[in-house]
Order: sequence, then structure tokens, then C-alpha cells
Amino acid sequence: MKAVVIGSGWSGCAAALTAKKAGADVVMYEKTDMVLGLGNVGGIMRNNGRYTAAEEIIALGAGDLINITDSVTRHKNVNFPSHNHS
Repeated sequence: MKAVVIGSGWSGCAAALTAKKAGADVVMYEKTDMVLGLGNVGGIMRNNGRYTAAEEIIALGAGDLINITDSVTRHKNVNFPSHNHS
């Protein structure tokens, strides 16, 4: 089975990961120079309400993308003005 994913935002990455887990040969296309798009701008992934959402996703067993991102994050839980848990 082969899968083509257009766009590497959170949804595209989740689709690619799911297809890969199902045994597909996956190719992903992205028009920009970064993955996770607006969900990861400036490396701020867990500020404000997103912190709670990220922890809930992990607790529900669907935290693969969060865990992958955490594994390559240089600095975690840095408190910037008005952006806690970045």
C-alpha cells in the first residue's frame, strides 16, 4: 500500500504516521520549510490551553506526535511572558 500526504501540519503528520503504522509506504509533500506549521511556530507548543490539550492527548494514548516533538525539542517548559509552558 502507498499513501501520499499533502501538507505537513498536525493533521498531515498524523495522517502520515497513521498510514505508516498501518504498513503503508508514505510520501509527504510540504510547500514550506518546516513541519507542523502553525501548530509549532516559534517552538511554542504547549502555551496556554495547548498545554492542557497536549497532556490530554498523551493521557488518551494518542501522543505520538507530541512525544516525537518533545524528543527533538532543545528547551522545554520555558516560561516566556504570557506564554507559560512553551
